This record gives sequence, structure tokens and C-alpha cells, in this order.
Amino acid sequence: MIFKNCIKISKTFYLTAVISLFATATFGQGRTAREQTILNVFGRLNLADDPYDDLFKWTDGDAFYRPFFFDLSTFETTPRANGDTIYFYGGTTHEGGYGMNVLLAADGKMTVADEDWRYKKGDRVEYRIVNSEKLLIISDVRTGVVKDVLKKFEGQLYDRYIDYIYQYILAGKYKRMEGSSETVVFNRDKSVVSGLISKGETPYTLFDDFGDTPIPILCFSKDMAYKATRILIGIELFPIQFGPEDVGEWMVDDSQPTITLIKTAEGQSGLPPGRFPLVSKNVMTMAELAIYAGEPKLLNLKVMRNEIFARYGYKFKTADMADFFGTQDWYMPQYDDVTSKLTEIELINIALIQVLEKNINR
Repeated sequence: MIFKNCIKISKTFYLTAVISLFATATFGQGRTAREQTILNVFGRLNLADDPYDDLFKWTDGDAFYRPFFFDLSTFETTPRANGDTIYFYGGTTHEGGYGMNVLLAADGKMTVADEDWRYKKGDRVEYRIVNSEKLLIISDVRTGVVKDVLKKFEGQLYDRYIDYIYQYILAGKYKRMEGSSETVVFNRDKSVVSGLISKGETPYTLFDDFGDTPIPILCFSKDMAYKATRILIGIELFPIQFGPEDVGEWMVDDSQPTITLIKTAEGQSGLPPGRFPLVSKNVMTMAELAIYAGEPKLLNLKVMRNEIFARYGYKFKTADMADFFGTQDWYMPQYDDVTSKLTEIELINIALIQVLEKNINR
């Protein structure tokens, strides 16, 4: 794998296009369902005005998407039989070419226009606000089960990737499995850690994959770096050895010991108990759930999903989950069914976790 220097480089990913969008009804009371959907998806009704920078951006946690009423490949509008087409175009910090086509009917309802490896033609696309977050929720056309989520987001994707690493891999307080009794604390808002390299705070930078995508390799100096991997009990830090700058390769340095950190507290207060509390607090995208699960992913996803039920006192029928949660001091088995207690956030996340589990098992 080829990389550039171990330096945090802020990047801005732009789609460049000359646009001439459809003009629609002006904002006001009594708008139609179709107009309300346009407002929800695009962020404004008057789509004829340039610039388009104030239009909503959406992300699946991996790529970002911006909605258009024309096909960027032809710069032509191509209405379908039952309404207009909304073209979602975007990319990652590294590459473009990501997209999804959605049909917008006169009644304001949205469905996936074309079948691909992710979605079936006719899958429902629903705008919903959950816990103050604006979401596009994609549900299976046959079963109605949630299969993907896009979030409205501000800022740059590069900074969002960094936030994923802070929040879903690193943030929290830890103790070492072996060695020093010093408490290790990763700050959830910036690139500093205390108790790992020294007693005080030590800054680090994140390695940039392909020069423009931050990944969880923590660089403390030219000769000291660790690859961070989330595991069920905390974090594993694998020492990294960099190749010559003109080659840019890195590899795990087996001559140095791996550091295992056991999490003792989360990086923020007010969270429910367990190893994956954020899945009961925020609707998460597939990419966020995947990085939050860590490794081994399939086992951790199973724990993540069942932990939601455990918080409500579900009495597990399988020995492995009953034994696992039986060791958690916060777990109190009381009920045979806790489905009615689940929140909207938890129901969405459970469905997405199940999709990830099925994809891994294929």
C-alpha cells in the first residue's frame, strides 16, 4: 500500500460543474408535498439560482453526495414516467464518481430509480429528522426494513473522517493490559493523548492514506507511530515502521511490542452502559457502525446489536450472549421481550447492524 508523508494535510473535495437547475415554486405556506420534499433534500426551493454551495450535502459515512435535478454526465434533465429524477453525485476525499438516482413523484415520495449492488429498484427513500439530525433513510421495497442511511452534514469530508477516528476508535480512558499503571486518555476533540508516551499530553498527527484520507495511524515522530485498531475491550496499538519517503510504504514492526489498552470510561458523559453506547444515542451510518465495531468485526457487531437489548434487561436465550452479558455489572436480566422499549434510533441501528452482519457472512 502506497502512502505519502505522515502529515495532516487539510483537503477540500469539490465537484466542479456549471449548473442550471429547474426553478420551482417559491418558499411559502401551503407548499405541496413535492415542494416540501425538494426543500428537505436540496435545502431550498429556488434551484435556479447560482451558486449551489448552500444546497444540502449528504453522506453515508464514506462518501458525500450533493443532489441535482440534472444528470452531470450529460447535463440534461431526464424525467421518468412517474416524476422527476434527483441525481445524487459525489465522492470521497480521494475519488469521485459516486452516485445514486432517486425518483421524485408528484406526491413527494421518493424511491430508488435504478438497481445496483446496494439497492433494489423501488426501495423507499424517506426524509426524517431523528434526534435533531436530518436523515435520508433507505428501506427495502419488499420488507420495509431499513437498509441504509444518509446524513445531512456540514463542513468537509476530511474533517469528518478525523472525527470518526477520534469518536469511534480512540476517545476514552484506558488502562494498559500490561506494564505501566498510568491512565491513558485519548481526547475526543483533538489529536492529543496523555499517559501513553508521557504523563502529560502528547500530540500526534494522523497518517494520510493516498495523501488525502486520514486513517488511524498515530504519528508521534518520524520514528514512532502506531496503527490503532478498536477491539471489544478497548484498543490495540501496533507499532509501525515506515519505508523510505520516496517509496512511502509502511508495515507493522514485529520487533516492537503491541500495546493493548482496556477501556475504563467513555470519552463523553451521559452515555448508557456497555461497550458500544453510541448506538443507543445516535443514528449511525453503515460506515460509522463498521469503524465503531472494530475487529473482529462480526463478533463485535453481534455484541453491539445485542447490547441494545441487554440495556433493557432482555433475558438472552443463547448461551454465548447470556454468558457474555452476565459478566457485565450493569446487566440485569428481567424480560423475555423488550421490543416495545426500543427507541427509533435503536431500531434503525439494529437494522443496519444486521445488514452489515449479512454482508460479512456472504
